[in-house]
Amino acid sequence: MTRRYWNINLEEMMEAGVHFGHGTRKWNPKMAPYISAKRKGIHITNLTRTARFLSEACDLVFDAASRGKQFLIVGTKNKAADSVEWAAIRARCHYVNKKWLGGMLTNWSTTETRLHKFRDLRMEQKTGRLNRLPKRDAAMLKRQLSRLQTYLGGIKYMTGVPDIVIIVDQHEEYTALRECITLGIPTICLTDTNCDPDLADISIPANDDAISSIRLILNKLVFAICEGALLPWKIIQLPHGELAAPTNDINTTVALALLTSVAYFYAGLTKKGLVPLVVPIPVMLLGLFTSGIQALIFATLAAAYIVIIHWLIVSLTISFFGTRNLS
Repeated sequence: MTRRYWNINLEEMMEAGVHFGHGTRKWNPKMAPYISAKRKGIHITNLTRTARFLSEACDLVFDAASRGKQFLIVGTKNKAADSVEWAAIRARCHYVNKKWLGGMLTNWSTTETRLHKFRDLRMEQKTGRLNRLPKRDAAMLKRQLSRLQTYLGGIKYMTGVPDIVIIVDQHEEYTALRECITLGIPTICLTDTNCDPDLADISIPANDDAISSIRLILNKLVFAICEGALLPWKIIQLPHGELAAPTNDINTTVALALLTSVAYFYAGLTKKGLVPLVVPIPVMLLGLFTSGIQALIFATLAAAYIVIIHWLIVSLTISFFGTRNLS
């Protein structure tokens, strides 16, 4: 996993109150390596450690987003609910900010059934079918729709178990964390001084009670997710005009392979219908130098299809219109 720079400023974290922990009487001894001092009866978190693990978490979500992975942000306490919803909408990922229903992930078949029911009720409401029902039945279905919207509104478009789960408060979302551990889903947790850092894959020691602290951590993670999601669509323009893929993402390589093939296809059309047999050569080199052998195979197949289609078009054109129309 490549390390990147995420502009994590210690002064900014201090202003947000990320370094404030819980009282000295309420702490987990496993958090001792992440605590730097005690002041006025509370523990002070080591912000250097926080910046380090936050940077690792950003690298993880960046790589996952560039591969099209799905994220779930969980934070159900009142202080974190609005920040979680805002962050999830900005990053276009799923979220739970009201109440974690037991078995939401481990009993996914039941959750999926409820999601189908939720979508059906929303469709009936949009089409006006609920208003044509008797008042008692319509009121009952509307109450059911409101309840589903409250608890499942953030995951209404989720089609399967998420690939990475971001948890705001480990104590509050302990059930969600245990389900992720059971299913082997990687987790990123904000761990205060009263939490167990060994339960999560990446524990970010930070204040999980202050709204400003939660927003700062989520802002960094959301920015990394957005950057990773946009990466497959970015193409670098080199000084001499040639194209290069900025990452090892196979989708970028295949897209560039198709673009190169189409360019040679039209170049062949202008040369009196001669089939451009040189098409596979630049495409194969493009795939080899950007994403390795797997992209090389995809790019070569794409080039072969382009050559075959070009040959068919040229043959049909010659048969119907003659060779003069190709010049």
